[in-house]
Amino acid sequence: MTFNEYLYTDAQDIEVIFNYYLGFLGELSSANYPEDKQLQLKGSCDKFLNSIERFTYFETYKREDYQELMDDLTKELQELKNIERKPFLLKILPFFNNQKKKIYRIQDVFHEVYSATMSLVNDAIQKDYIYDKLELGDFYDPTKSNKTEISELIKEAIELISEDASITDSSKKALNNHLEKAIRDLNSERTNWTRFFGKLKETSVLLAALASMAGNANLLYDAINKLEKAAIVVRKTSINISYNILNEVFNVQNMQNIGLLKNTILKIEDHSLQNDIPNDEISE
Repeated sequence: MTFNEYLYTDAQDIEVIFNYYLGFLGELSSANYPEDKQLQLKGSCDKFLNSIERFTYFETYKREDYQELMDDLTKELQELKNIERKPFLLKILPFFNNQKKKIYRIQDVFHEVYSATMSLVNDAIQKDYIYDKLELGDFYDPTKSNKTEISELIKEAIELISEDASITDSSKKALNNHLEKAIRDLNSERTNWTRFFGKLKETSVLLAALASMAGNANLLYDAINKLEKAAIVVRKTSINISYNILNEVFNVQNMQNIGLLKNTILKIEDHSLQNDIPNDEISE
């Protein structure tokens, strides 16, 4: 995705915006703050904050605190630029040579910015996926999901994270503990699906951020794919189709694929009836 595409992304498409912004910050730091990225910093930050405001309740003081950190980073980067533009003789004199100190200071401020960014992302994810329960009549029922297949995919993601060489053992432990909690939620008799999805989504966002900063963390990307597949399994095994549900959920007269849906329902009902016929009646 280009910078311009990011700016024109719908503010409610939070996953795309969060992933791009976290990747952008990672590139900014790993490339030693190139000027073209510095020019995009304010626009990237504003888009990120606006998306959070549209997506969930966002306390004013949190935006102000974050904006203050970003202003500090911008100021430090500008001062470093001024130092680098000094004549060579001035730069080599100890009294004038603050370049190294300034670089260390920029790294400190950047870490504060990145930590604050992750905090905002986590808050937004928790508020959306834990406290909002999506209901659409009987059309969507995740209790019918294939929990065994979902659990296996998450375990495979845990193994991939454990094998990755780009992050520390403590990072692996934190990520895997979170996914193990998701598995425990999943296997509970009364699964809290909103909390379960929240853990998957939060871990995916963190993995994407880590992978973008590490550069060659292919196993982390593979782990993200496993978590996405787990979510797809829930989707594929949680949708109920019947004539009653069809009329409750859709404006049937406006649907182009109504014939296809009706054929699907007939096949499901026919298969169900065949399974209900006793064996002795079949033999007759």
